[in-house]
Amino acid sequence: MAAGGMIFLGLCLVLSALIIMSVRIYQVRPDFVFKVLRYSLLVIFWLIFGAISVAIGFRISDRHQSTYSRNSKAVIDIWGGNIYQSPPSLTYNDYEIQEVENKKTGELQKRRVLVNPNIGFHAQTLQIKIDKNVRQKGLLKFPGYDLLFSGEYKLKNTLKRTENLNFYFELPQNAGNITDIVVILDGKEYTEDTNLANGISWSKEMQAGEEATFLIKYKAQGTGYFSYTLGNVQKEIKNLLINIQTDFEDYIIPERAMVPTRQASDGKISKIEWSSKNLITGQSVALKFQLSDDYGSIAAKLYFYAPLSLFLFLFLILLVTVAREIKLHPMHYLFIIVSFFIFYLLGSYMISYIGVIQGIIASLAVSTGILLYYIYLIGKSAELLQTVAGSAIIFQWIFSVAFFFPEHTGFTITISTILSFIALMKITAKTNWENKF
Repeated sequence: MAAGGMIFLGLCLVLSALIIMSVRIYQVRPDFVFKVLRYSLLVIFWLIFGAISVAIGFRISDRHQSTYSRNSKAVIDIWGGNIYQSPPSLTYNDYEIQEVENKKTGELQKRRVLVNPNIGFHAQTLQIKIDKNVRQKGLLKFPGYDLLFSGEYKLKNTLKRTENLNFYFELPQNAGNITDIVVILDGKEYTEDTNLANGISWSKEMQAGEEATFLIKYKAQGTGYFSYTLGNVQKEIKNLLINIQTDFEDYIIPERAMVPTRQASDGKISKIEWSSKNLITGQSVALKFQLSDDYGSIAAKLYFYAPLSLFLFLFLILLVTVAREIKLHPMHYLFIIVSFFIFYLLGSYMISYIGVIQGIIASLAVSTGILLYYIYLIGKSAELLQTVAGSAIIFQWIFSVAFFFPEHTGFTITISTILSFIALMKITAKTNWENKF
């Protein structure tokens, strides 16, 4: 309680000292006080409109996420979602002795339990083709694809006895329409399983060392992600070869996915290969697909950087007007800021009607046009018009366009800022800054 009172007393003393000092400065240099108030108004204008821009950015981000999530569900329901293809299993029936506790007596009792050990495969060779088939819902685009799956599985009875082995291949549940299913066993079409909707099943009594080969093909539809879930099978894979060919330009290897053995691309088609021998892994083979022209997710970032853009824009204009003794009232600056801000306000709605790129360009054109028209109406000088036009091009147009090239955004903004700084140095190099502020 006492500490709070001391802090309050200290703040009162500091505030009183500032008031007394301000009154004294006003008595000696009233022009200085007016300048401080003028620049304080500019700071307040900047804070207000910068905060509004960031708030709009959060609104756009939230709207994009909710709309994307809602439309994504609709696309998945119609077309197909993330495809997770599990490797087949090769099992046999066996019994093992387990100890269980008798709940009545508390004694441990032994019982014979049926188990299905998985002996794995001698070799798995997969040829997978993923062709981009962009799905669109409203103005949003989703990375849909057509999948052509071909998997060859070499079976071998590695037990030292004749055993009845059970092969089971489960088709992906989250895919869209699965068509053109082909099952070939040892070079001949396999027709014993009449209901492939429940997966592909096969059983045979195989002698020790006997081999068989399954070739399974199908077509399916998916969106966004493909995974061959090796990580779910804790079993050694003797020979593994997976080749994926895709025309997606933007794809990533997701977390906890196996790193490819090699990758190659000719600019149109990418080929990714995984090759291993005697492999034991907790990872899956997976690819996540993105669209290079889906700008909705990055549009909000443009608004988050609006305070920086507006600050640099005002700073450049302020220095030039001070250096050239061009008198502008704070109300002039307010209208200039509002004209600049029109881009962010109008753009937040335009991107919902005509698309992100078109909406941003249209909003930039309207905002810059209003801004230059107002500077023309002020009628101060041609140099002011040139300065405002140059500032708008750099801190409005270039800054905005930079966000649509995410890998070069920071570099583009840095270079454009340096160039504007060099231009400012040239304009103000011979200015006598004494008594300018």
